[in-house]
Amino acid sequence: RLPVMSVDFSSDSQMIATGSADKNVKLWSTQFGNCLRSLRAHEESVMQVKFLPGTHYLASAGRDRDLKLWDCDSYELITNLKGHVSHILSLALSQDASFIVTASADRQLRFWRRSQEQLFLSEERAKELEDKFEQEVEREDLDVGASADAVVALRASRRTVESVRTTERLMELLDEATAMEKGEDVVIPPNAHRNPCVRVVAHINTLNSNNIYEVLLALPFSHALRLLRFICRYLEVIVAPSGSQEAGTEASKAKVLGAVTTLETPCQAALIAAYVHHHELAATPSARGVILRLRHQMRLLLQSDKDCMGFSCAGVRHLQRSLKRASASNFAALASPSAAAAPDTATAPAKKRKRT
Repeated sequence: RLPVMSVDFSSDSQMIATGSADKNVKLWSTQFGNCLRSLRAHEESVMQVKFLPGTHYLASAGRDRDLKLWDCDSYELITNLKGHVSHILSLALSQDASFIVTASADRQLRFWRRSQEQLFLSEERAKELEDKFEQEVEREDLDVGASADAVVALRASRRTVESVRTTERLMELLDEATAMEKGEDVVIPPNAHRNPCVRVVAHINTLNSNNIYEVLLALPFSHALRLLRFICRYLEVIVAPSGSQEAGTEASKAKVLGAVTTLETPCQAALIAAYVHHHELAATPSARGVILRLRHQMRLLLQSDKDCMGFSCAGVRHLQRSLKRASASNFAALASPSAAAAPDTATAPAKKRKRT
């Protein structure tokens, strides 16, 4: 029922292509007048269709700002060309089809030249699936339908295809670590550590501040609980010397204080996972023990870090006092010879006047 916007004949007059406001391109046979195929060509109205001279290749342009090339013999999309920022109004072809010209409502004319590179339909389909997947996983932080007075909470990060893949890899690693704990056979890379806790923490340390929140936000609760358990066990091993009899020795203190500096990302991951899944954690009785153990271990690490900072501040203050005393003594040593020379200069003229 929607109007047809454009019609074009093929060079051999065997086929007619029509573009309509219903977003479809229909291919018609001139011999029998039947519709050969209806193609869902664009997301908006199809504004123009043109056959490439001497071929059954069709170029279509729509209000969705895309220029598409079709193979009307196999009814397949060859490629999708993007570049306009507003809907395309018209297109034209050169006589040898070496380039296409499109006119858009963004007040631009674009020339699309044919290159010598070959196009493979499998690669084009894979690229389209990748773009579609990226559009699906990306979330808009602002709700377009929200009113202007509505208060919207924005996040500094944004979910991308890379963050989703990192989450999937973390889930696989947690499954492998759980299987290793149960004694099952797991294929481990040659350079990977064989301890499951160390493997999980090493992977967590590869995350950065740009993607760690999005990676853990997409992590299911079951895997998040496993992650908290592995981090808790790792922290217990690291903080163990602080509760033993060797805690008073300088070597054990240095070990604990040195370990704190390498655990910033795992501690951050534990806090984010607990924040994201706090409702599920509160409703799971078995998770309470893990949270309490994590709190205890992280408090010990925090106290060790505070002690290290206190020692550093005390050392800096001691150096400042030492520098002040050294500068004062040097100033006194420099001032004493001039003070001793002052009486000699004062008595010399007096003696000279006495002789005269």
